[in-house]
Amino acid sequence: PLRPMLEALRNLGADIDGEVLPFTVRGAGSLRGGQVQLDASASSQFVSGLLLSAASMDRGLELHHVGPPLPSAPHVEMTVAMLAQAGVTVEGVGDEWHVDPAPVQPQLWEIEPDLSNAAQFLAAALVTGGRVTVPGWPAHTTQAGDHLRELLELAGGQVELDRDGLTVSGTGTVTGLDVDLHDASELTPVVAALCALADGPSRLRGVAHIRGHETNRIDALIGNLRALGGEAEELPDGIRITPRPLHGGLWRAHHDHRIATAGALIGLRVPGVEVDDISTTAKTMPEFPQLWAQLLQGEAGPTDASSDAPGAAIARVYLEQTRLLTNPKEM
Repeated sequence: PLRPMLEALRNLGADIDGEVLPFTVRGAGSLRGGQVQLDASASSQFVSGLLLSAASMDRGLELHHVGPPLPSAPHVEMTVAMLAQAGVTVEGVGDEWHVDPAPVQPQLWEIEPDLSNAAQFLAAALVTGGRVTVPGWPAHTTQAGDHLRELLELAGGQVELDRDGLTVSGTGTVTGLDVDLHDASELTPVVAALCALADGPSRLRGVAHIRGHETNRIDALIGNLRALGGEAEELPDGIRITPRPLHGGLWRAHHDHRIATAGALIGLRVPGVEVDDISTTAKTMPEFPQLWAQLLQGEAGPTDASSDAPGAAIARVYLEQTRLLTNPKEM
């Protein structure tokens, strides 16, 4: 859904041909900037992208979001906080942001691991009655993935954050959920998989915009769950799931890494589930198949845990943490 972004860039002085992929951008060495309206209801990344480049625009940027509520707002908050560390002030009120032209200061960034990528590993503890620890979980973060702590506790898990990391323990019983995932919509596929294995009905709300993600995630989840014998209903802004006994079968990834990992989670409890294209997880985690196999053996990274229940997932899962040096002299 790039049309709103391309139109906004044109209004800021960019020379762009095309409305959808493929399109051509002709750089002129600078961008005029100024005032622009943008419907970013399809993705908060539109706002983040413009804010990241705003200080380098000749006139800075005055950005107004118009349209349905902005999804995944924590990602915009993260963008604003990192810009402040680089010497760029973003003044924001509601759905409006103002950035003056300013130099962007080089920084040494310690990049947090992608917490959303931990969803399927931590959820594995709930469906297997096991225990999983993700070391390096930040004590303070604006990442939407941190909502996992609350969600997994609501779903019946025991959640503990300490100096060793985030540890989730489960009993094998999952509690149904009625939750608004608007601010953490990337967690919807794994949460939906959990709900399909729950002891009662669930409703996932506030995620109408995920129809425009890597695939139509609502359609993909409903189609896959029904193909395995589940009951799932499309809502205007989400999904209603009523647990039913599931059987093995093909789980279609639809070229979407999060749909693929949701199928892997279902397969922990349902024999014979086959994800048709697990390699699509390479988008965010190329080593996912190996990590998943190691997790089931209790060794997805160094582990000092011993099994409390036969077949339980007991492991420490290390997400990659990146150090990125941003310095114009090194570019």
